[in-house]
Amino acid sequence: MKKVNLLTALLVVLMSGAANAQEEEGSPLTYSAGVRSSEVWRGGYVCGLAGEGGIDFSAGGFSAGIASVFAIGKDTYNEFDWYASYSVKGFSLTLNDYCWTQADGFEYFGPYKENHYLELGVGYDFAECTDFPLSVSYNVMLAGANRKANGDQAHASYLEFCYAPSLECGIDLAFTLGAAIESEEESAMYTRKDGFNFAVVGLDISKTYNLKNFCTVTPSVSAICNPTGPVGTEHGAMYFTAGVSFGF
Repeated sequence: MKKVNLLTALLVVLMSGAANAQEEEGSPLTYSAGVRSSEVWRGGYVCGLAGEGGIDFSAGGFSAGIASVFAIGKDTYNEFDWYASYSVKGFSLTLNDYCWTQADGFEYFGPYKENHYLELGVGYDFAECTDFPLSVSYNVMLAGANRKANGDQAHASYLEFCYAPSLECGIDLAFTLGAAIESEEESAMYTRKDGFNFAVVGLDISKTYNLKNFCTVTPSVSAICNPTGPVGTEHGAMYFTAGVSFGF
């Protein structure tokens, strides 16, 4: 049996604490857990069957949280992330720290430049001020393991547009168009080419069920195409995933 890394175990403990906090009316803490048939991130395949969990804190325009993803079954994958964000009138500024590995060992506290990715994101959600459910975001890697062949920071960037209407029947749709802007193929994170390339053309379909006084249950299915092709491939790729998440 695979060993569950310490940080994932810590996340489970913190999630239990968040659940207790949610019993208090107006608690700023929420948490989620779920499972997905395969994990795909920004047009690239991460692993097969995976478990997911996270905790979020919100107060006014500020929010912060931690999240974990871990492979279930034959794949070896562990991820632990945190974020902090501030939003006002539709505008948002977000700092993300990603740490993942496909090896058996998970050295979260190892050398930062070797196993972390620090990303700054800016975005705008038109739905905050209009009835049009469109959001746009631009993210750039500031520090960490995203480096050129000569050791300099590569500053891989990702631009995304998401149109997310809700149907009268309660089904939520999300049409996503994402593009990568990368300086060289050797340091590419999202596609097999440098320069500007489309990394994601996707559709997500979901519906949330509210189990009164307990939790929400959201099943979803996704179709994701990377028309340029992810890193390490010679052509485009297509993925179909399905999952369910629980929110408390």
